Amino acid sequence: MPNGAEFEYASRMKTMQSHFETFALRSRSRVIRDSFARAATAGTMSYADLARALAVIELGSASEESIQQVKTWRPESLLALARLAANQRSAERDLEDAVRLFACVEKIFGTKALGRNDRLLYVEALGDLGSTKALRLAIKRFRLGTKFPVQSAFLWLNALRAADQDEIAWLEALNRVFQDGGLTGIGLRPGSMDRIDRLTATASVPVSDGPLVSIIMPTHNGSGLIETAITSLVNQTWQNLEIIVVDDCSDGYHRSRLEQVRQLDSRIVLLHQETNLGAYCARNLGLEVAKGQFVTVHDDDDWSHHQKIELQVRHLMDNPELPGNMSQHARCTPELNFLRINNNPQFCQPNFSSLMVKTSVLRDLGGWDTVNRGADAEFRDRLAAVYGTTIPVVGEVPMSFTRTREGSLTSGEMWRGYVDSSRLLYLAAYQRWHKEADGRSSYTLNSQTERAFSVPRSMLPGMRGQFLGRFDVVFATDFRFPGGTSSLTLAEITAAAGAGLRVGVMQLDSPLNKATDPLSDRLFEALELPQVEVIGLKDLADVSLLVVRHPSVATFLDAIESNLSVNRCVLIVNNPPVLQGGKGMVFDLPTCVANLDRLFRLRTLVVAESHLTRDLCRGLVATSRLAIDTWPGLVEMRLKSPTCPAPGSAVVGRHSRDHDLKWPTREQDFNAAYKSVDGSFRTAILGGTQSLTSKFGPNTDAGITVYPFGSMDVSDFLDSVHFWVYFHDDRLTESFGMATAEAMAAGKVVILPPYMEKTFGAGAVYGQPKDVAAIVERFTAQPELFAQQSKLAQETALQEFSSSALFARIDRFSGKSVAAV
Repeated sequence: MPNGAEFEYASRMKTMQSHFETFALRSRSRVIRDSFARAATAGTMSYADLARALAVIELGSASEESIQQVKTWRPESLLALARLAANQRSAERDLEDAVRLFACVEKIFGTKALGRNDRLLYVEALGDLGSTKALRLAIKRFRLGTKFPVQSAFLWLNALRAADQDEIAWLEALNRVFQDGGLTGIGLRPGSMDRIDRLTATASVPVSDGPLVSIIMPTHNGSGLIETAITSLVNQTWQNLEIIVVDDCSDGYHRSRLEQVRQLDSRIVLLHQETNLGAYCARNLGLEVAKGQFVTVHDDDDWSHHQKIELQVRHLMDNPELPGNMSQHARCTPELNFLRINNNPQFCQPNFSSLMVKTSVLRDLGGWDTVNRGADAEFRDRLAAVYGTTIPVVGEVPMSFTRTREGSLTSGEMWRGYVDSSRLLYLAAYQRWHKEADGRSSYTLNSQTERAFSVPRSMLPGMRGQFLGRFDVVFATDFRFPGGTSSLTLAEITAAAGAGLRVGVMQLDSPLNKATDPLSDRLFEALELPQVEVIGLKDLADVSLLVVRHPSVATFLDAIESNLSVNRCVLIVNNPPVLQGGKGMVFDLPTCVANLDRLFRLRTLVVAESHLTRDLCRGLVATSRLAIDTWPGLVEMRLKSPTCPAPGSAVVGRHSRDHDLKWPTREQDFNAAYKSVDGSFRTAILGGTQSLTSKFGPNTDAGITVYPFGSMDVSDFLDSVHFWVYFHDDRLTESFGMATAEAMAAGKVVILPPYMEKTFGAGAVYGQPKDVAAIVERFTAQPELFAQQSKLAQETALQEFSSSALFARIDRFSGKSVAAV
């Protein structure tokens, strides 16, 4: 009996564990932990079983047999589970589970089994649990004081604060960090304010000469905390600076408070932005008036060490060839408990908002992108691309403490490996722009012209958290799929937009794709269409019809939430939910449906891509959930009818991904289908044959014209062939077949295995590989038969796979007429 997706992913984790760990963090899924647990225990335990077993062992209640069994477990998967629990912290037991898992591996498999990140996460978890003694011993055992002195020091600072040690001892420990980094110490005022607001500069040698530095500080209703930031800048040892505070349309109370703040120092300049457009628009306003040779920014609720500006300016003066630099920071609570929001297991990290550059360079490049979040990384990467160098980070210790609290900009959008899809699409879009830019001027942003690249509407100025209106249809899938899933979905997006529908595009990650796999170029082309917009789960919008393609994208949606109001949702099943022998199952259909039901608070309808796939779905979901209609692919219709070739001049062709399963199981079947013994036809293949020759030998494709994948337009290739023949491995069952539909739309005589007749009907001819030669001979000998079959192929494609067929499906499933739009 098949074991299902949980076991399938467990088997894949043995060779792709880091990929699945990244996916688990990015999806926030807890359910996927069961696959990691199966991978760790040879399939015998779920995550709950494993955690329970470790707790029993810790209590000393386990049998000797159980303890010996642990020695057979896979330590790599146990450590992956420990890292997930330590990073996700989505259940109250997660930190304790993480510590038990780390301790188990260290005890059974030795300290050497723990890698760098394992050790850092282990001690962090011990500290957050308040296990001070165990923390001290682990830091010593792992020699972290020598290898990671700053992280060790900050872990200990957290421990001192949690233990309510007196503030003098805590401050002395913090100052040792600064002094070890070559800096002077700081002070701490007494009082009842939060600890970060009581930090003070100590006496240091001021620097009164040197270039002017402009520090831009955007603020929106932040006057209650801004004095901490302003004071830390006023007290900088680098005296020649101007502090440009840009009020991003604060309310009256905060606006008046800012006027008082302006009186703190003559170097403070106060500007007002009359519309709330976000921090980056405010920065650009400040850039317009900046007088400094260098410019940097500072958040309105953060604190900086008094030598920060001096450190960065001196580095740039000593290295005039560099375009800019950054310093380090540590995130913290208002009471200075240090923490992190990404999956880098160290508190001290590069501070993107500390980027300091020559003012002329920043102006030449058009300033910051005017999105409402994420533009710090874009400008850093743009600067690096223009100058062909990485942007250095100066200093070994944090020069700023970044206040992190509920309601901050990154709250909910970034957390220890999870990044909101809107930010990820923005990253992909600007990286594509950087890659394609030609010459320095191409990297310049111009606020007076159209955007250089598309971004999610919710990231435009003033649109953060705003209602985006109603979408007629939203298409959701993983646009990193290299084959038909992405191209088919994008074809539907383009067609729907062309019909006047307002179309949303939603990126949902599939565990089948790696984080490093690129998004389809065609996605960004579609986003240039006026009717097409990116939409994310966290956006506020109404959706008439949500179309989710490829069930794997819904398999691990167990921990994600959505703000969307969706009227109807259909899940397109474009892969068999059950394979021969139960192997290779990459989604559990009932789980996918349940996840979508929960996420969008509705009853999801399952729509198969073909009648063949629909039959395979029966029994897995309730009959009432399974639509009678199917949702096949969309192809471009070709108006011209092919001419029947003369006998002996026929060309047999096929185009598909070059994959082992796309070729017949037996070499004799390949030869029968694609090689003519008597020369009655020749063969052309688009897509490459590397997998074929690996399967059967280097000479398998001898005598065949082979075009590599992407080397020729599909329509041009189809124009060059008369018959389109497709036979594949016995292990594969095709749910649909985009290439087949394209060949039919082009009027080819299509030859397929008999089981595909349920999908393509009269539009194709059916037989076995050994029948191909006879079929080709019969049709070339009878031009009227060839013309008749060509016409049937195109008529079938028009009825099932055309844009008019797509609009009819949208009408049926959304209850809204496309024609009315």
